[in-house]
Amino acid sequence: MHRNVSLRAVKYITYGILCIYYYFRILKKGDYDVIYANNSVVALAFLFLKPFIKTPIVIRYTDFLSSFLYEDKLYPKFFVDLLKFYEYRIARIFDRVYVITEKMKNELSDIGNVKREKILVTLDGVDDVNFDPKKIGNDTRIEKRIELNIPKTSSLAIFHGTIEPHHGEYILADIINMVTESVDNIYFLLIGAGKGYESIKNNLANNDRVRLLDFVDYVEIPKYIAASDVGMVPYPKNHSMDLVFTLKFLEYLSMGVPCVLFDLESVKTAFGMHEFVKISKTVEEFRDNIVDLARIGKQERAVELIQSTFTWNKVGLVLKGDIVELLSTSGKASAN
Repeated sequence: MHRNVSLRAVKYITYGILCIYYYFRILKKGDYDVIYANNSVVALAFLFLKPFIKTPIVIRYTDFLSSFLYEDKLYPKFFVDLLKFYEYRIARIFDRVYVITEKMKNELSDIGNVKREKILVTLDGVDDVNFDPKKIGNDTRIEKRIELNIPKTSSLAIFHGTIEPHHGEYILADIINMVTESVDNIYFLLIGAGKGYESIKNNLANNDRVRLLDFVDYVEIPKYIAASDVGMVPYPKNHSMDLVFTLKFLEYLSMGVPCVLFDLESVKTAFGMHEFVKISKTVEEFRDNIVDLARIGKQERAVELIQSTFTWNKVGLVLKGDIVELLSTSGKASAN
């Protein structure tokens, strides 16, 4: 969509309207076994096209777009309430609804009145082609640490992604300063963008144990993670974050890097029992968890967990299997 959150709602609506024309054109050109919508914005097209097509339609939610607008507080509440009503209710017109967490399933069922038997939790997955520790040798890890000027005997904590004001940029800056004041062998790498990120750079400009990079090439991200010892997801607990895992969290674990988060409900439910995931209720606990995880090293069990369940390939197999079953009951040809 758009990195500027102040423009997201306008982008969503415009994109949804354009999708009506796009799908109308492609459906005129031929018959399809199944039609897949990858978010509720695209789903707007099927609100108008559903009466005219017999093809099964499915939708997948990896988050609820309206929940982020609630946290942004950039739009009137009645407007965001309307978007939420649409986003939750539009799922009812689809033959199958895919979500990534049980909490998302519960909300679609309880608030959107979507039939539970139509909703399947597929989980979320990392790009297992690029985020594979076997493809990144120790030489690459050393090169990245030299590039960042990280002493051999020190640990490196990493965050990458967009930071907007509602992500609590002051919290991250405070945590980093608290850690660097309490221990002298932990450095920090931040890779990102966003209004909140600019504020963080200003707040940490005088901290000589912080390395600040703007967005880098996607293929470089796994290398920087491999060079790190602790992953951080410093987003404060709120409704939108409770619904999801956050992809960066899975990416850290995929490279064997233990991770610290706040008390996010879906992450805690699915991962809270593992020692390589530390759930924090306060900034002081977050600080202490960074220090603790910096000592335990890479975690092969984290890699095994992600590769067994939380990859694009694994999620894709779940989707494929369910779509084949859906097509068999609808009388359509089997999916390839």
